[in-house]
Amino acid sequence: MKKRRFLLLICLAALLLCPVLAQALDDASTCPQAIMLEGRLDDGKDAPVYTEPDKKSAVLFRLKKGEVCEVTGRVNGFYRIELNGETGYISRSLLRTKAAPREEALPETKLSDVTMEDYLPTLTQAKEMPLKGSLTAAGPMDTLFFYIWDERQQRVEFSEVIALKEEADTVSIAPYRNSLKPSKLTAGRKTLVFQAGGSEGLSVIHRTVLYVRGAFKEVRHITDQCKVSGYRVSGWGEKTTWTPTKSRPSLLITLPEDGSAALMTLDWWLPPEETLIEFLDKEGQVIRETALSTGFYLDSVFLSSDIYQVRVTPKGKDLKLKILRVYDENYPRSAVQVWKEMPEKIDLMVFSAHQDDEFLFLGGTVPLYCAQGKQVAVVYMTNGGRSRYRETLDGMWTAGLRNHPIFLGYRDQKVKSLKTARKTWYMNGQDPVRDLVELIRKYKPEVIVTQDLNGEYGHSQHKLTALLLTEAVKLTADASNYPESAAEYGVWEVKKLYLHLYEENQITMDWEQPLDESGVITPMFLAREAYDKHRSQQRSYNIVKDGKKYNNALFGLYYTAVGPDVLKNDFFENIPAD
Repeated sequence: MKKRRFLLLICLAALLLCPVLAQALDDASTCPQAIMLEGRLDDGKDAPVYTEPDKKSAVLFRLKKGEVCEVTGRVNGFYRIELNGETGYISRSLLRTKAAPREEALPETKLSDVTMEDYLPTLTQAKEMPLKGSLTAAGPMDTLFFYIWDERQQRVEFSEVIALKEEADTVSIAPYRNSLKPSKLTAGRKTLVFQAGGSEGLSVIHRTVLYVRGAFKEVRHITDQCKVSGYRVSGWGEKTTWTPTKSRPSLLITLPEDGSAALMTLDWWLPPEETLIEFLDKEGQVIRETALSTGFYLDSVFLSSDIYQVRVTPKGKDLKLKILRVYDENYPRSAVQVWKEMPEKIDLMVFSAHQDDEFLFLGGTVPLYCAQGKQVAVVYMTNGGRSRYRETLDGMWTAGLRNHPIFLGYRDQKVKSLKTARKTWYMNGQDPVRDLVELIRKYKPEVIVTQDLNGEYGHSQHKLTALLLTEAVKLTADASNYPESAAEYGVWEVKKLYLHLYEENQITMDWEQPLDESGVITPMFLAREAYDKHRSQQRSYNIVKDGKKYNNALFGLYYTAVGPDVLKNDFFENIPAD
């Protein structure tokens, strides 16, 4: 499977969005069906609300300072508002608006004639959204509302209300494209929603999926409200790291006294062998404790209101805590990564030579089967460096994976021959086949998918990854092969092994099949989103270009224990569902 500042914008057309994935319901899109614009007097005295959009018209009532109304339209320099069942008009200059999700549903019209002008356009310097087409409402509209919902942070990121020149059932979108500035958006997936306002009320008339490329901006946290001994809590740089010493083997975090802390994450430079987490009360007494031995680069610790302090004591070599974060109970579940340990039984195991090959060359494999609810494990053969691990976690989370990836850590080196690659991975007593057999026996995958025996563009470590899997799969069912892992985990027969571009028993996967009602969220959409998180690789590789050149939808069935494929469109063909 090869936090948000704006770099580039990728836009894709859609009809409807929500929900998105079946794999992680807690992370699925929660874009509100519609929004309401709340209006409040910014400052000054109570203000008149008129019966018509004209200061010479009768005063319906006076809006009190601090009182909240709903904005239902805009006519020239006035907002149409509703309060206590009455509708009136107030000068726009007096009212401060804020978008909020609407609890009750609004009528909705599905359209198909609003599109993006380009597919995956680069909009670094774009001044407007590349929208074209028209918007049609069920009745006359005099106001156009639109808002951007940020799927990652689960909030309205941008909203605007526009007064139309005249009432109409249908309006062209072109005159209003520059009202939404791409540069105002942070990185990640968005939903752009259009609402129409008129004398007959409000209605939702269109939804469009957007994707803003770039590195995620960090989500809001409450770490600066904590007291941490021996650690500077702000910033991301190297200077913020903490390394335990003999005199100070633990980190003590004092949480906010209001009991708001709900989650703590520990981003390690290298995973500790074990981390003792002790929860203390105000008297400094340990009320409970837990030992983490996940091997994760990003550990998560759930907190409760009775905890006053948390003591963290890691054990192992080369210990370094890179980032500590504490979040309150309102943290966005889709943005803050909380990784799960691998379940005892896996459906699909994906082996990738490097961090990013799983998207470049295996396409939508991971997003598709995560979306289907399969238990997916991703194994990386090489050590790509600490920054690549962070990119990988961001990418895998974006793709829908929730089981923490496995990093075997073999040396990453581009060598000219398969012989040299094998020698490099077998040095210092390492035995990759043994490690692969152990992983397969431990997690018992039904299907394994890996790379090309010819190394896609000839990369020796790609070749070796595929070759080692062909060897390992033949050994896992016989207890006489590597008896230590057989004794610990039992033997296992893999049902299928697919190799990328293998010439025999070929199948072609459909990475453009819709995964939700919109028809936009596809395995390839998610693969592109995920690959975008591999920022260090963007100059060298391109998932669209390279994925097409080395057809990332084409695979061959190298080994099967359940017979040949007939439909040739699903890695799980002939494997009964549980």
